[in-house]
Amino acid sequence: MKKLVFLFACVFSIHSLLAQTKELPQCKNIKDSLTKINNSFDHLIEKFATREDKISLIKTYFTDLSICEEKGKIKDYGRIIQLIFAYSDADYKGGRVEFRDFYKKIFKRIKEEFAPTHVFKVTKERSAKSSYFYEKGKEISSSKTNIKLSLVYKDPVDESTAYSFSLIFEYYPKR
Repeated sequence: MKKLVFLFACVFSIHSLLAQTKELPQCKNIKDSLTKINNSFDHLIEKFATREDKISLIKTYFTDLSICEEKGKIKDYGRIIQLIFAYSDADYKGGRVEFRDFYKKIFKRIKEEFAPTHVFKVTKERSAKSSYFYEKGKEISSSKTNIKLSLVYKDPVDESTAYSFSLIFEYYPKR
């Protein structure tokens, strides 16, 4: 019996150590990061072409660009290029309130940086919230640069879902 309890304690301890290792970032340099991204839409693939992930089925590139300590990943779908930053409770400590506050912080900074060129729409559901930034004077579907913020809450009915936040910059290059 003691061996069983000891084994259970070890397994539980290892699981606890591996899960949720970091606090959500403070995002001290986010303004500089957003400015850098905003100025590099036209050159994303060129800049990181040597860092292609050869395993992925979709052309994927690793970048040095980071927002709130998370490095972005570029996905090239041909017609559209996405620069993706993702945060989830698998990697970061926090619950509904912490992820909501993190979303608000990023939203505020993006709104400040892209206000001269973009407008936004917000959609809310019971278990999610999304914001879409798109070019002024255009519809979402005709905008060449878009920014999506998505906040997904854990569904009490579906335990497979998690708290997560994603920030996706979309760009339709001239090819």
